[in-house]
Amino acid sequence: MYKVILVDDEEIVREGIRERIPWGDLGFELIGTAENGQEALQMIQSNQVDLLITDICMPFMDGLTLTENVKSIYPSLKIIILSGYDQFDYAQNAIKLGVQDYILKPITSKEMKALLVKVKKTLDEEMSGKKYMESLRKQVQKSLPLLRERFLNQLISFPVSADEFVRNGSYLSIPLSLPPCIVLVIDLDSMEQGFEETQLLQFAILNISVEWYRDRDGILAFSNRQGQTVILLSCNNPDRDQELAFNVSKEIQEVILEKLKTQVSIGISNPAFLTKDIHASYQEALSALEYRFLLGKNQIIHIADMEKKQSLFPQPLDLEKKLLTNIKVGTIEETYQLIDLIFTQLEKSRLNRCKLYIMELIVMINKTFYELGLQFEPLWGDSLVPMTEIHQYKTINEIKNWLKSVCKDANLIISEKRTSSAKQQVEQAKQYILEHYGDSSISLSSICQYLHVSVSYFSLIFKKETKETFVEFLTKFRLEKAKELLRGTDYKTYEIADMAGYSDPQYFSTVFKKQVGVSPTEYRSLVQQSR
Repeated sequence: MYKVILVDDEEIVREGIRERIPWGDLGFELIGTAENGQEALQMIQSNQVDLLITDICMPFMDGLTLTENVKSIYPSLKIIILSGYDQFDYAQNAIKLGVQDYILKPITSKEMKALLVKVKKTLDEEMSGKKYMESLRKQVQKSLPLLRERFLNQLISFPVSADEFVRNGSYLSIPLSLPPCIVLVIDLDSMEQGFEETQLLQFAILNISVEWYRDRDGILAFSNRQGQTVILLSCNNPDRDQELAFNVSKEIQEVILEKLKTQVSIGISNPAFLTKDIHASYQEALSALEYRFLLGKNQIIHIADMEKKQSLFPQPLDLEKKLLTNIKVGTIEETYQLIDLIFTQLEKSRLNRCKLYIMELIVMINKTFYELGLQFEPLWGDSLVPMTEIHQYKTINEIKNWLKSVCKDANLIISEKRTSSAKQQVEQAKQYILEHYGDSSISLSSICQYLHVSVSYFSLIFKKETKETFVEFLTKFRLEKAKELLRGTDYKTYEIADMAGYSDPQYFSTVFKKQVGVSPTEYRSLVQQSR
């Protein structure tokens, strides 16, 4: 119900309006009447009033004066003026004062009801707008932490003017006066715990940082878009800024280790002396953090220290060649030793050149597979783009271990391929002998020409697969065929020699007796006697 006060110096008018209007049915409650403006003003100041219905001509304070006083204090209060004077000046002044309506007496019940319906519609619309704005205001209040974090992320991502920082900082209740300031970025050293646990740890690190520095002036902690905790540290002593940043970092690093049992590394920037330069200092802190790749985990790294220590990296071409050769034909142990030597040199190099060189090694390993006719996809598992996989590792030692694992797999794949190919070539040689053993021109050289391999390579793989030399295998096979012919046919010895691949019968007899222990003739005689 909307609250109404009726003001008129004539009692009969007041009572007539009060009695004839069904206030409740129209959405109003008449909470009081007054004889003059002074009495009405006191009532308005003591109650919550939505609508004032007043006469103009009254003692002590007339209706226009009352309207002027009320509007100066309660500008949203609705006012209807009832007047017995049809004078333009009165109406003009009423309009200037912002009254809802100016009605001439006498007024009928029907007219008053219609007027109240109109006023209620206006009040309903305003109430709806007020509720909407109040709802928005509450939502904004609830969203202040999110708005604060969004603005702070803008501060570290783009140049922000000092005026914009002061304006937004005041509205968002950012308890920090900037600059000069130093930026710290805190990052988990391990991502092996899985997505959900990583998110929880990042949230816990932010909470610990916020709570730990809540009552300390000049320190503000928030989360960036990657989930890392960012700390803005006010500073004003150039001689001690770096020491202050290190002490703050060491303190929070130890608290995180104690409470979460997890290690973090922290990158520290150079000071930003202008608000618009804070985003550049943030990038410096991120760059400092990347040097964990070379230094290892659980580090506090100031960008100024690392910029002094960068050096050129002499590319070890001889080690590269040895590594690729070992992957193809060497042992796993030798491959590991070469990787250790390469990474010992990498640890002394510039960060960007170091990562680039590792990518070059990946390309060379892929190229080696291509040259051997092998598919390199099985080597990288689920990683479709192995060059990007190195970015998931936080330290150079992790990448070294990953590369060792890759090279081990590469060595095994190539070894299996080589073994499979060797077996296939030996089987091809055996089949060739089966089909052409009677050809006396068969030799190690002719078989190698047929298989398109070198004599030394084929001799090695044949002996490895069959446990005997090619000549021994060929001789044994021919003699077994000769023995079959001696047992089952009436061919002459010289004919059997020719059929078994020996053009010289005498040489055949000599080889036969040496391997079997008796001459071909004696062998046939012994077989016949045993039947």
